[in-house]
Amino acid sequence: MEVSTRIMTRKDVSGNTIIMKAYMDENNNDVHASFHLKLASENRLRLLGDLDIQKKTFYCKRKSEKHLHYKSNSYGFNWEIINEPALYIKKIALRIDDESLYIFPKSLINTYGTFLNFKQQGFELQRFIRMDLIKQYKVE
Repeated sequence: MEVSTRIMTRKDVSGNTIIMKAYMDENNNDVHASFHLKLASENRLRLLGDLDIQKKTFYCKRKSEKHLHYKSNSYGFNWEIINEPALYIKKIALRIDDESLYIFPKSLINTYGTFLNFKQQGFELQRFIRMDLIKQYKVE
């Protein structure tokens, strides 16, 4: 039973803010966290994903028409979150187009990911992983 929450924020060098809302159990242990991004150029929050702390799995969704980087056929992941050692993320659970689910180790992004920073558009630093590498982790 979740009984309390806490909110933490972090700003990047471009003025974008990552907001983490952690949910704690009756013993004040973190059990779940949600992450949002507030771009400096926008007034709305963007949901980045949710972290199951016990499973050490970061859950996120992507829509191909909005999120697929066509030139590299890859999807981006917020580097601040993925690379944060205090979060202990081990796996990424990626749902694409509300259909396909892929669960892959975070090390795939660390090893094969490419940094792309769309700073001119105001986006945060992301590390992109090619779809051909993700496909082998499809959950049936």
